[in-house]
Amino acid sequence: MSVDSKKLAAAMKAMDEGDFKKAYSAFKKLCAENPDDAECWFYKAESGNMASGMFGAKISNEEIVEAYSKAVELDPENPDYYQAQGMFLISISKYDAAEEAYNAAVEIDESLAPSLYSEFAVEFFNHVMAAYGEIMEDPKAREPYARKALTYMLKALEIEPEEAKSLL
Repeated sequence: MSVDSKKLAAAMKAMDEGDFKKAYSAFKKLCAENPDDAECWFYKAESGNMASGMFGAKISNEEIVEAYSKAVELDPENPDYYQAQGMFLISISKYDAAEEAYNAAVEIDESLAPSLYSEFAVEFFNHVMAAYGEIMEDPKAREPYARKALTYMLKALEIEPEEAKSLL
């Protein structure tokens, strides 16, 4: 069964206009009507993320994670789904799961590795520093987070740690 194009267009229009609560409601209905459509699940997650984050809608993180996971399950070859899922997982401090999502996206399309690895490094580190600001004051406490971020930045640049040391 294919998605009702009018309903999909209306949901996308709500997204485009920034009415994320309306879009979420529309995509939630579309997912119920089309449980095997990855795109519906993806946009349910995206609109839920925006509605809950920017507009305070009562949409649980679990609902959003579930929608991203369903999109990935239905279309496991779409790196954009993994990337968006990873970004959301960072925002809710699920760092290991986010790392897995970014790595899965790279496995699908290696040409995206530089941008995905650098995005993960920066977003991960920024989120950790914002969430745990006291870490900035203690180099030993900051070290594992900085090491992970730096490891991914070096992967993005395709530079080995030894080469980076010699460049610095």
